[in-house]
Amino acid sequence: MKTSPTLRLSSVFFVVLFLTSAFAADSPNTALLAAAQQEQPQVIATLRELVAMETGSGLGEGLSQSATYLKQRLEKLGAKVTLIPLTTGTGTNVIGRFEGTGKVKIMLQAHQDTVYPAGTIAKKPFRIDGTRAIGPGIADDKSGIANILHTLVLLQRAGFHNYQGLTVLFNADEEVGSPGSNRLITETAAEHDYVFSCEPGEDGGNGLAMATSGIGIAQMEVTGRSSHAGVAPEAGRNALVELAYQILQTSDLSQPATGLKLSWTLATAGDKRNIIPESAKATADIRVWKNSQYQEIQQTLDARTAKHRVPDTKVKVTVIPGRPAFESKPEAVKLAAVAKRFYAEAGQNLVYSTEPWGGGTDAAYAALSGKPVVLEGLGFVGYNYHSSNDEYIVLSSIAPRLYLLSSLVMYVGQ
Repeated sequence: MKTSPTLRLSSVFFVVLFLTSAFAADSPNTALLAAAQQEQPQVIATLRELVAMETGSGLGEGLSQSATYLKQRLEKLGAKVTLIPLTTGTGTNVIGRFEGTGKVKIMLQAHQDTVYPAGTIAKKPFRIDGTRAIGPGIADDKSGIANILHTLVLLQRAGFHNYQGLTVLFNADEEVGSPGSNRLITETAAEHDYVFSCEPGEDGGNGLAMATSGIGIAQMEVTGRSSHAGVAPEAGRNALVELAYQILQTSDLSQPATGLKLSWTLATAGDKRNIIPESAKATADIRVWKNSQYQEIQQTLDARTAKHRVPDTKVKVTVIPGRPAFESKPEAVKLAAVAKRFYAEAGQNLVYSTEPWGGGTDAAYAALSGKPVVLEGLGFVGYNYHSSNDEYIVLSSIAPRLYLLSSLVMYVGQ
C-alpha cells in the first residue's frame, strides 16, 4: 500500500518526536536502542572498509586513503570538513564540524593509525568468526571511528541538533605519541565543553578510562675526563663510575601511592676498552598521575645529583614530559555515572575507576587545557590490540556502545 507524502512526513515527525521525548523523559530510549541494534550490519560494513586500509603509523598511501574516505563520509552526513597535515610525520588529520541549534559544544575523537607494518592486511584480512569481527586495528582504533560515524547517523535520523557545535577529529599519529597532532587536539578540545574519546573499551572491555598516566623520560648526562686506562687511569675522571653512582642514588624515587614511577632503563658510556670514559648517559622511563609531578621529579633529581662520587665531574639531568597525564575531574565522574545508567539500559554493566591506568591516550591532550569534560574508552569492546594475536572486537558490543555514545551526546546536549 502506498502512503501519501503528508502521511509519510507525519510518520517521520512522530519518530523524531518519540526519540527526543523518550530521551528527555529520563527513561530508556527504546527507539534509539532499537535504531542502534538495526544499525549493526552497516557498522560491520564500515569496519570492513576501514580495516582494508593499511594505516600503520607513517604509511602514507593508506593514511591518505583513510583521510579521503573519512572526508567523504563526514561530508555525506553534512559536515564541513578540513584536512590538516600532521606537523611532523606522514598523515592527515580530518576535522568535521556540524552546526546545531543548542548551546553546548561537543567533540568526538578517534585515531586513524594502527601499530601494524605494511603487508599485514594481506596476511590477516577482515573476517567474521562467530561472535567476533577480526582484523588489524579493528579495535584500536577502527572501532572508535566506526562508532563515531554511526553515532552521527543515529543522531541525524533522530533529528537531534541540540548542540551549538559538534566536532569530529580523526588524527593520524596516535600510536607514535601524536607528535604531529597533539597541539591540534588540545587547541580544538579547548573550544568545547565535552570530549568523548573513542579508544576501545578499557578494564576488561566494558570500562571507561577516567584517567591515564603521563609518560615521560629523564635523561642523565655525565661529563668527566678521558685518560689511558692502563697507563694513567688516575688522571681521568670516570664518567661511567659517576653515572653508576647517580643511578644508585636516584633509584628509589618511585612513589606508588601517588603514581610516580621512575625506572632507569638505558645506559651507555665510552667506546674503547682501554680509555677512561669522559662521557656517560642514562635514560629513565617516567610515569605520573598528575602533570605537576614532572616538575617535582626534576627538582628531586637536581637535588639528589648535586652530590658526586667522582671529583670534577658534571652531572645534568633533564626531565622531558611526553604524553601528559589524563587527570580525572569531578564533572567527568558524575558523567560516567550517567553513562553507567545508559549502558545498563542496553543490558550491559559499565565499569570505571578514577585511578589511572598505565597506557597513554589522546584524551590527555584533549583534557590538557582543563576546560572540557573528557571521557575515554567509548569504542567497541575489543581485545588483542598491540599483540601478535588476532585483534578483534566483540560483535555484541556494537549496539550497546553505539547506544551509549549517542545517548551521551543527547544527554549533554540537553
